[in-house]
Amino acid sequence: MGDDPRPVGTFAALKVRDFSLLWTGQSVSSLGDGVFTIALALVALHIGHSAVDLSYVLAARAVPSVIFALLGGVVVDRVSRRLAMLVSDVVRGVAVGVVAVLLATSSLRLWELILMSVIFGTADAFFGPASMAIIPELLDEHLFTQGNALGQMSGQLSQGLFGPAVGGIIVSTIGFAWSFGVDALSFVVSAACLLAMKLRSPRAQHHGTALGEAMQGINFVRARRWLVATLLGAALANFVGMTPLTVLLPLLVRNVLHASAFSLGLVFAAGGASGVVASLIVARLGSPRRRVTIMWSAYAAGGVAIVGMALAPDAVVVGIFSAIEVGLLIYGDVLWVAMMQELVPSDVLGRVFSLVYLLAFSLGPLGILLGGVVANAIGTREALAVSGAVSGLICVAVLLTPGVRDPERETGIL
Repeated sequence: MGDDPRPVGTFAALKVRDFSLLWTGQSVSSLGDGVFTIALALVALHIGHSAVDLSYVLAARAVPSVIFALLGGVVVDRVSRRLAMLVSDVVRGVAVGVVAVLLATSSLRLWELILMSVIFGTADAFFGPASMAIIPELLDEHLFTQGNALGQMSGQLSQGLFGPAVGGIIVSTIGFAWSFGVDALSFVVSAACLLAMKLRSPRAQHHGTALGEAMQGINFVRARRWLVATLLGAALANFVGMTPLTVLLPLLVRNVLHASAFSLGLVFAAGGASGVVASLIVARLGSPRRRVTIMWSAYAAGGVAIVGMALAPDAVVVGIFSAIEVGLLIYGDVLWVAMMQELVPSDVLGRVFSLVYLLAFSLGPLGILLGGVVANAIGTREALAVSGAVSGLICVAVLLTPGVRDPERETGIL
């Protein structure tokens, strides 16, 4: 942490073998996902021809990740977290590979793309909590912030920076099928790295029912006022701000500004570059003493940046504001995850992270659908402006809620 007396280098966590393997595999997988992100949006628009169809495809991925969130957390705390990640990689790789074949044979239909998104989202429900809960098994506590920052850095570098740019180039030059094929191969590399890991801590034994263990995670959160207030605020902010952006940004660049697929890739890449910088800053400096205040202030400023996107005259300006928004979001997210890993006991960490994901993103699928519907009703620019302004105000309200800043005091509150 930022006030830990032990000196920590920016890349110190990479000296730990198992974490280095995890980081390498996830970096490659993130590169494939970056290509996949741009290709999925463009394929959905190409096949469906409307903002609502794009919303269906994106929501199909988000809905199961919410529905199965609690089950994912229970499984992650019961079995090897590495195994949960490995199975998830295999399932997503096969699903994306099938779509690549269908695209190559020009036989892909919209319902098949939606089905692939459902399978992908279901696997995400298990991979997400496992990937966050596995860090304390690999690193000592004083490396949590740096480890998470490096993970975010590689994700932004691969998925946010190079991935979308490469995806735009691939789609523009050799077609959609290769974009999905690259992502499928990236899961093979990730799975190989997971197989090579040797976790130093044995998994705890659980003998209760799945429902009982899920309730333990819920009760843990309910007993902490700061956590409840934070999660409710995050759910609302994501609903009106972050998740609609998934639909609104491609619509703004492609349908309003009439920019190319390559330009859309560069807009995503600008956000990725900013995320890399933000991650390196956290890795270098660690967590600040007033981490909750700074975290929510960063989120609120990100809402202002979304308003800037709505007013942008061209794709270049959109890219600039996207860079600002993503950088602030990543900075806050690294602080948040490291704080959770520090304050929550390891044996319940998977369930708590799954509940965090459920509550923070439960309205996400509706937010994605809302983005497409509102854009059709009042216009893409107007929808972006409302989205950013309201989400920023929600973040300010959360910061002013009594009890939210409790983690900035002595950590003995837990």
